[in-house]
Amino acid sequence: MFKYWKYSAALWVIMPATTSLAADESIALRDHPFWQFDLDENHTADVTLADVDGDGDLDILTANGRHWAEQDFVYLNSGDGRMLEANYLGHSKSASYTVQAGDLDGNGTIDAVVVRDKLDALVYLNDGTGTYQFSAAVKDSKRNARSAALIDMDGDTFPDLLIATRRGADMIYRGNGKGGFEGGTPLPDAGFGSTGLATGDLDKDGDIDIVIARRDDAESVIMFNQHGIFRPVVLPGSKGDHRKAVIAELTGDQYPDIVLADTDGSLLLYRGSATGEFGPPQSFGSVGDTVQALAPVDLDGDGDFDLFAGCEGRNILFQNDGKGVFSRQEFGDKADTYGVAIGDMNGDGLPDIIVANSGSANQVFLNQGQQAPDQ
Repeated sequence: MFKYWKYSAALWVIMPATTSLAADESIALRDHPFWQFDLDENHTADVTLADVDGDGDLDILTANGRHWAEQDFVYLNSGDGRMLEANYLGHSKSASYTVQAGDLDGNGTIDAVVVRDKLDALVYLNDGTGTYQFSAAVKDSKRNARSAALIDMDGDTFPDLLIATRRGADMIYRGNGKGGFEGGTPLPDAGFGSTGLATGDLDKDGDIDIVIARRDDAESVIMFNQHGIFRPVVLPGSKGDHRKAVIAELTGDQYPDIVLADTDGSLLLYRGSATGEFGPPQSFGSVGDTVQALAPVDLDGDGDFDLFAGCEGRNILFQNDGKGVFSRQEFGDKADTYGVAIGDMNGDGLPDIIVANSGSANQVFLNQGQQAPDQ
């Protein structure tokens, strides 16, 4: 069965399944218009999953706009993965890149931070029903923001806000536990072209580290966290147009690995080690696939993580053999997919795929499990 480990009120960490596909079986995802949402052809940049109304299923927060002013939404799950109700997230349109969800004020409800391009990030507090009220702008956050993460980086139990900035320094804003953030602190390198963030304990010292994916022929970087002090280390061979990063154990050695996704279709796998050091990468993927989003998921139920790539074109599952060798399977119609989220949307214990499409409807793809070729 597909499993979750609930790390906090907002963050669902995917655990691999324990059953696997037979050699003659493929993965089936249900594609149906009833599971589409945000039909106004917004430029959706990201989708975030959280149980915002406390009914036990995962709802969807959408960040719309990218470079243009559009409305963000909260879509409420009817229980079977269909989004039949929606609330406005904010009462003005803006150029949003991501919505991060977490309990910012310690009252047990899932609050939201909307991170926007060239505009201040905005904090919205949840009344417990999935209805959000504006609380405050995040001070000194008016930047060329491209992605973000909301996670406790300093061990004080309050979620902190990380923002990857296309032009200028990447930032960390310390959560105060009262629904807001302290002033921003730049991460310690010059920074240029940052577009993706991934977080995880890469050196197993108990602190959460950061991987920053960079574009514009810049080198991607690890920010090693040592009790709140960050040490930047360049990932070798990482110059390129990398939009997303993933941290996951992909090679069967129990050490966290890193994957960078380039818009030319190539992906770089950096194998983890006991010391947290990373050598030259192994390349996979097909040049010509414009990869813009990436998420780890065990879709085939064999106990290791595969990678689902959101593309400009058909989306792709990179199926892992358990040792970091990947085969390729395409899914869905052609779209301009900017974001991917993973979660059990209909309560059947299987991981489903949610995609954020720019210029067309967003979609929940329901996992149908094992399917033989003649079905």
